[in-house]
Amino acid sequence: MLQLENITKKYTKENQTILALNGVTLKASEGEFVVVSGASGSGKTTLLLAAGGLLKPSSGKIQINSTDIYNLTQEERSVFRANNIGFVFQQYHLIPYLTIIENVKVPMLANKSNISDKEVIELIDSLGLKDRLHHIPAELSAGEKQRTALARALLFKPKILLADEITGNLDPENIEIVMNRLADFKNSGGTILLVTHDKEVSKKADRIVYLEKGEILRS
Repeated sequence: MLQLENITKKYTKENQTILALNGVTLKASEGEFVVVSGASGSGKTTLLLAAGGLLKPSSGKIQINSTDIYNLTQEERSVFRANNIGFVFQQYHLIPYLTIIENVKVPMLANKSNISDKEVIELIDSLGLKDRLHHIPAELSAGEKQRTALARALLFKPKILLADEITGNLDPENIEIVMNRLADFKNSGGTILLVTHDKEVSKKADRIVYLEKGEILRS
């Protein structure tokens, strides 16, 4: 489902070259839950962004379901992402003046869809947020914001879910809700690539990949 081949990513800052990823090769199969772990600055988020078509690598190839995503035009890649990839970021990226249901429906503005309000509400309800449908982000707890972001990512039933430290600021109850929903996604055939430092969350993965200084240390 997801295949990264010899991925390198270099940044130039103040005449200094920073090697964020150095020859990373990684595969994740359909229905596989892979955790990416490593110290701060090891390249985890860069790996996630590259895998999702948001950050073009300096070299190497990334394929999703046999499609080389960086051989697509920018417009084609945007459509491909919308139809195949769900993102959940640590910062939530919710629009502050929109309600939960409106935030979850935001991707529908850019992607023609026949998803009904009933289906959207059922998705939100599956994450325990039905009584918060018409609340704005300022009225939500950190856990509720994270679950809203997860609902938005799952709206189009993506083949791959990419998530960055989504349990870092959550209490045990919210972690359980989020992990149960991820388990449902995996059991339906979805592939998960999750960046986390949480050892308890990592135990639920099929495989753990350890990054160090932009290289896979072990997996």
